[in-house]
This record gives sequence, C-alpha cells and structure tokens, in this order.
Amino acid sequence: MALVISVAAYMAGMLAIGFWVSRRIRNTRDYIVAGGGLGWWLSIGTIFATWFGAETCMGSSRTAYERGILGVIADPFGAGLCLILAGLFFVRYFRRMGFTTVVDFFEHRYGKKVASAFGILYIPVYLGWVGGQLLAFGLILHSLTGIPQPLAVGAATAVVLLYTYWGGMWADAVTDVVQMIFILAGLGVLFPVLLSDLGGWDAVTRQVPAEFFYFYPRGGNAWDWLGYAQAWMIVGIGSLPAQDLFQRLMSPKNETIASWGSILSGVLYIAAGMIPVLLGIFGRVALPEGSGDSILIALSEKYLSVPLRALMLGALLSAIMSTADSALLAPAGIIGNNLAAYLAPDSGDEARLRWCKWSIPVVGLGSLFLAIYFKNVYALCTQSWGILLVGVAAPLIAGMFWKRASAAGAFAGFAAGTASWIAFSAFLPDFFPAQLAAFGVSWAVLIAVSLALPEKNLAPGQKNVFTRT
Repeated sequence: MALVISVAAYMAGMLAIGFWVSRRIRNTRDYIVAGGGLGWWLSIGTIFATWFGAETCMGSSRTAYERGILGVIADPFGAGLCLILAGLFFVRYFRRMGFTTVVDFFEHRYGKKVASAFGILYIPVYLGWVGGQLLAFGLILHSLTGIPQPLAVGAATAVVLLYTYWGGMWADAVTDVVQMIFILAGLGVLFPVLLSDLGGWDAVTRQVPAEFFYFYPRGGNAWDWLGYAQAWMIVGIGSLPAQDLFQRLMSPKNETIASWGSILSGVLYIAAGMIPVLLGIFGRVALPEGSGDSILIALSEKYLSVPLRALMLGALLSAIMSTADSALLAPAGIIGNNLAAYLAPDSGDEARLRWCKWSIPVVGLGSLFLAIYFKNVYALCTQSWGILLVGVAAPLIAGMFWKRASAAGAFAGFAAGTASWIAFSAFLPDFFPAQLAAFGVSWAVLIAVSLALPEKNLAPGQKNVFTRT
C-alpha cells in the first residue's frame, strides 16, 4: 500500500508541475522549444533525463545480466557519444539557423518535398520509442505494487499525456530536472547496498566471467567487429537527427549553454548509465536463480527496505516518464510545425499550436497499441532509432558538411538506406550488421545521386547552409 501511495503522490506532483508551467505557453515556439529560455540546470536536466529512459534502466541492466558490457554498447555508450558529438559539432549550425524542428533544417536545405518525407518517417520512430517506455512502466508497477499491468500502463499514459499536453517543452524540462534527481538518488542508494552485501568490488568481480567486462571484442572475427561498430552507431550517429535532441539544443538561452549542456549531459549520462549496467552484471551473483522481468526490480525487492524501495521506484518511474514525455513532444512538434503547414499552408500560429497539442494523445495511443506487441524494451527502443540511422543520418550530416549534397541525393539516400535495411534484415543471417550496411548504402547512393543530379536552382526561400554567416 505504501508503494501505491508513493506512486500516486509522484504522479500527482508531475501533473501539478505540468499545469503550473502551462501558463508560460503563448505560442508554438514556447510549446516546442520553451521559447529558447532554458538556463544551465534545466538544459542539462532535460537532456540527461530524456536520454536516461527505460532502455537504460530496464533494458541495459537485463542485457548486461545476459551478455555483459559488450551487449550494451549502443546504450549508454553510443547514446552518450551522440550527446557529446552534438555539443561539439552540431549546436552552432542548428542555433544560428534559428529553426524550431529538425524538419525545418531539411526544408531549408533540401526543399519541402524531401522535408515532408522525412517528417512522416519520424512518426513511427517515436511511436516505438514511447511504446518502449510504456512497456517498461507496466512491468515496474506490476512487479512492485501488484497493480495489473494494463491498468499501470493506462495510468502512466494518462499522466504523461496530460502534463505534456498542458505544458509542452516547459513542462518537459521542469519535470525532467525533478526526475533526474530521483534517478541519481535511486541508483545511488541501490548500488552501494548491493556492492557491500556482495563483499566489495574485488569479491564480486571474481565471481563473474572476465568477458562480461570486455569493452571491445577480444579475438573475434570481422563480423564481431562490424557488429560492435554498428552498436556504437545505432544511437551514437542515429540519434543525431532526433527531434527530441534538436529541441533540447534549440531551447537554451544561448549557444554556450546549448553546446556545453549537451557535452556535460553526455559525460554524465555515460557515468550514470554504467550503474544499471554494473547492477545487471553483479545481479548474476546476487540473483543466480534468475531475475524475472527486471534486474533492478528484483534487486530492489531483495536488498532495499520499503522506504528505499519507494525511492528506487521513483527513480525508475522518473527514467521512463522523462523519456516518454520527450518522445511524445518530438513528433507533436513536427506534426504541428511542419506537416500541418504543408496540409494547411494558410494556418496561423494558433492553429499550429492546436495541431501540436492534439498530436500528443494521438501519438500516445498509437504507442500504447504498439507496446502490446513487444516484450523486449531494449530491442524496441534501439530498433526505433535504427530507422533514423539508415534513413536520415546521412542526409543530415551531408546537408551540414557537404555543400554539393542535393535534394535528389538526400531523398535517394533516404529511400535506399531504408529499403536496404528492410531487405538485409529479412533475408540475411542475424549476425549480419544490417543497419551498418544500410547506413553505408545510404551514404553511397546520396553521394552518387548528388554528383549525378546536382542542385541547379534552389527552391524559393531555400538556402545552402554554407551561404549563411
């Protein structure tokens, strides 16, 4: 009963924050990028908490339990790399363009037709991302409180939908800071308790196979190394075009906060992300009989008192909700700011804001149905980001750093990368790095078509990135 009350109080607090900050929402820019008004704490908190989701807590600990560090290269290591790369190389371009969504960049660089195609592609990516968070939410509440899983998922969906609908990016950022505190506190309690009970670092590492601590393949063949490279790139490169990252780069008050906030968040993310990974590995010693659906839940039940279990529950719920709200807001921004403009070009800002808001329950319900068909949180989340790697990453990078990239080349690279990924996944063995190969196909086709069909006349209003000062 105490845990159920804790969950109810926590959700009520999130709703209160969302309603409170909704007073700041006056236009679409306020809703999507908080009017560009975030300071240091809100910027770092929202980037870190957005990335630190179900796949980091639930998925990586479970995968590390089964496969060790080599099984979780994509997250947290690749994800942290993405944030560092974004802060070092991408913030300056994005902010000086002054856009609201990443699709604005594609329209600016390649024109409306290509941008529309990319905008549509983002929708299934975030449906899968939100679905992974909802799946994990149901597992946690069911395991720790006994609430039936469908009811738990429904309650979580309702709360996240409401406060995101009310407050947009402002609600997202403020709740993310609160949720970051819960995440760090919960993991900071469980890890030393477990390590002490097992006799310390040396004692526990002696009981775990050495290969579980390998950071790169040892004595593997070429396929192992290609798979290793793919694991780094799925999120490390694939998330660079992510709309939720773009929003967090455009929301801070200035370029310095945006750049260093992303870099510091990436470093913090890798450091904090190692805790659930190590908890998963150490769980092989603490839970030799098995762990059920979640390592962290099983460890909490075994080692923590009820008050500390309530804190850990808050940490897990925070990790999930902070990612779910961001993943809901990202496609809503694209739908309201870009796709709605294509469908109703004469609509004003008030109409686009309505599109943004009403997109949130639509995306949420779609994600809820998608979650029903998946059982593996980590796989659902990483496969979702794979779509961006094979279809959108090459056009984004080429559009920023290669002035000869053309609209025809970008669209051809997007189509070829996506089609080849589907074909490789369907017809080749599981060990074949389908996403890495498809990313290579996307680049090759983009370059070839851009050279064969160069940009002759830019569309009205379209500018080459390199002409801007």
